[in-house]
Amino acid sequence: MSDQCTKGINWGSVSVDDKNLTLKYNSSNIIKLPLKKVVNSNTQKNDIVLQLTTEECGENDDMLCEVRFFIPPQEQKVKQEKKKQGEDSDQEKLDEEEEEEEEPTFQQKLQNEILVKAKIGQSSADSILTIHDVPLIVPRGRYTMDFFKKDIRFHGNTYQFTTDYKGISRFFLLPMPDEINLSLVIGLEHPFKQGQTAYNYLVMQFKKDFENQIKLKYQRQQLDEIGWKEIKEEYSGPLYDTVCELLSEITGIKVVTPKNFKTKNGLCCLRCSVGPHSGFLFPLEKSLIYLQKPVLHIKHEEIKEVIFQRIGSTNLNKFFDVKVVYKNSNQLFSSIEKDELDNLTQYLSTKKIAVRKLQEELPRVQLDESDEDDDDDDDSRNKKKKANADLNNLDSDEDDDDFQEGDVQEQSDGSDDDSNDSGSNSRKKK
Repeated sequence: MSDQCTKGINWGSVSVDDKNLTLKYNSSNIIKLPLKKVVNSNTQKNDIVLQLTTEECGENDDMLCEVRFFIPPQEQKVKQEKKKQGEDSDQEKLDEEEEEEEEPTFQQKLQNEILVKAKIGQSSADSILTIHDVPLIVPRGRYTMDFFKKDIRFHGNTYQFTTDYKGISRFFLLPMPDEINLSLVIGLEHPFKQGQTAYNYLVMQFKKDFENQIKLKYQRQQLDEIGWKEIKEEYSGPLYDTVCELLSEITGIKVVTPKNFKTKNGLCCLRCSVGPHSGFLFPLEKSLIYLQKPVLHIKHEEIKEVIFQRIGSTNLNKFFDVKVVYKNSNQLFSSIEKDELDNLTQYLSTKKIAVRKLQEELPRVQLDESDEDDDDDDDSRNKKKKANADLNNLDSDEDDDDFQEGDVQEQSDGSDDDSNDSGSNSRKKK
């Protein structure tokens, strides 16, 4: 067994076997990661990013969840070695350039080796069904969905992640206010990470009129053997309908859609803001869900009360705020149009949710009047004090002027007397 390196060195040679990924310096281990703990691997520029499982981590525990390996570029070394070698002909140069372009880099080789040894996802050729160019808005990008027996793999240009069917907790199909797009929200029991961001929800966005025809790679008998008895061999129609039907049949979870709540314009959502981000609040039958930054889901049974703010009779405020108090926290949804107040109040009353309205304007007017009276009294007192001070300053200035003139005259008179006396004395002496 090799020794552990304690020199503080963070570079070395990497090796991957069937159980571990090891980084060594000479014969000493710098880091040794069990591949069964690696749940995802991505490449970012010159880095390989490994995401580690956090299922065994407690709520207040610290745990290693990500490791990055920097792979130095190998292109310059290859070019330097080729310059040293003799070149026989131009044809050999072209052959070498073609081989160099086709040969994968060391980073790609190591990434592929990690994916195979850690059994992260599978090849698209082994998938039961593949859907290309699925648009996601959380996280943003276009991904290819590969359906396998136990999980789904989302593969994009930069990131790829896998979610188990058992790790999916809920589905929501929400019509957007533009009446063109539909958002499919997938709730996850265990969030996945991209960089420093953790995602508890996936949000796909489909166009209503976009239709597609999909054929599964398995035959009827193979689908029955893996337990997909309700899954058809071929689907045609709107893409959102196909994806919803597939996920619902595989997981056994129903897709929730808005039903009874309608705004003044006949929409299913309220435009509002959470912090600096604007989005849409969907009042559903058993919960509230907000799209899109961040995605928030609040069950009715968790809500203690709903507080309406800025709902006074004045016409200055065209918007009001809704503060939802639940469990040991609260969430503020701001800048909702005041015309939607009656619809939202009726919705909450039918769900038997406690509602409290804050009348902030009347007491504020009384306070303002008293403050104005106090300010008037203070201003009058200050003005009187200032006037008295100005008068005193004026009197003192006049006295000083008179005093200076008198002093000058007396000094001048005294100086004349002194000069006369001195003159007479000088004559007597002579």
